[in-house]
Amino acid sequence: MSDTELQFRTAAFGGFQKQDVLNYIEASNQTHRDKLDELNRELEEAKKTGASLEEEAAGLRRQAEEAAETVQRLEGELEEARSQAEELKGRLDETEAELTRVREALAGAESRLAQAEPAAQAYEKVKDRTASIELEAHCRAQAVEEEAEERVEKARQDLEQWLHKVQRSYEELRTDMDATISHTAGELERVQAALESITNQFCAQDERLDKMVQACVGEHKAPEPLPLEEKQQKKKG
Repeated sequence: MSDTELQFRTAAFGGFQKQDVLNYIEASNQTHRDKLDELNRELEEAKKTGASLEEEAAGLRRQAEEAAETVQRLEGELEEARSQAEELKGRLDETEAELTRVREALAGAESRLAQAEPAAQAYEKVKDRTASIELEAHCRAQAVEEEAEERVEKARQDLEQWLHKVQRSYEELRTDMDATISHTAGELERVQAALESITNQFCAQDERLDKMVQACVGEHKAPEPLPLEEKQQKKKG
């Protein structure tokens, strides 16, 4: 209810109706509360907007700092690029001078080449002939190499066959030697046994001869020698 629409009804005994006054107070309070809520909402929105603006400002400050760093870095790179450009310019001048010298040398070479064209044609002919000779020599060398490889292979095969043959002969000889050694060992054992038997027989014969000699000596004992005086008397008589 607006102020223009508000009309207090008069009471019977003077003054205004109490209810109308109460309604007016209540309406005024409600309007005040609505305005206060609206102001609070606006204040919250203002706070949020301020926080957002502060964040944006901080971001902008960071961006400004990064931009300043980037500018500083780019200035350094620009200075380095300028230095490199100066160096490249000097090299370019040197290259142009070298190119000029090369062009002059190329012109001289072309002049000499024109003069040497007949010799070049002769050289091409010699080159073709040389290539033909080299090809022929290569073919011959390859044929000789193949022949040598065949000879080496045949020699290797012959050597392998000879080695197998020698190995078989060695094995046969080794077998024969083993058999001969075994046979000889047996014969030596038999000869040793025969020698031991003959030795035993000789020992027995020696014993018998000793006994016979002792017996003969006992039967034919020699007389005892005479004293020296008797020998002298017999010589005088």
